[in-house]
Amino acid sequence: MTVDKRFFKALMAQQKLSMRAVASRMGLGHSQLSLTFSGKRRMQLDEANQLAKIFGVPLARVAEAAGIEGVRDNRLPMLGFMRGDGTVELLDRPERIPAPDGLPEGVIALQAHTADSANAWLDGWSFFCVRPSEVAGDAVGRFCYAKIEGGSPVLATVRRGYQVGTFNLSGPYTAQSVVLEWASPVLLSRM
Repeated sequence: MTVDKRFFKALMAQQKLSMRAVASRMGLGHSQLSLTFSGKRRMQLDEANQLAKIFGVPLARVAEAAGIEGVRDNRLPMLGFMRGDGTVELLDRPERIPAPDGLPEGVIALQAHTADSANAWLDGWSFFCVRPSEVAGDAVGRFCYAKIEGGSPVLATVRRGYQVGTFNLSGPYTAQSVVLEWASPVLLSRM
């Protein structure tokens, strides 16, 4: 079994943690963790999960460094939060949340934080869409994550505007005859 000991040493140095401190947090003896990092003891999946949480790295990366095969990261980035007015506030550092089954590669998530607003019924819902780069051909008539030219990203239903090249938005965010930089239809939403 091949273990990338340098990977774990670098993480411990980054977090300013000794092997004894990491082992203690995991409920292991120092010698058990030492044997694991040197490849003489097989790391268990729950131990890899604990290390992922301690170091703040994806489980799949810890499993790979530990020589555990077949573990994949089934989480995706949550880029931001929809406010009560339908505008989206992007996070400086995206969080990772569990990915629903059956979504294509490149999917991102947004979550509604709409308590105490007219859209309070959406509070806590998550919306999943492909990371946008243009106005998707199937965006018209669908609920989308969209960016108004020169403005904020929003969540709204996209319809053709009153002037050529513009769009009307309705739903959590409402506007008429706006130009969009990009729009990506929401593929799935869940509470």
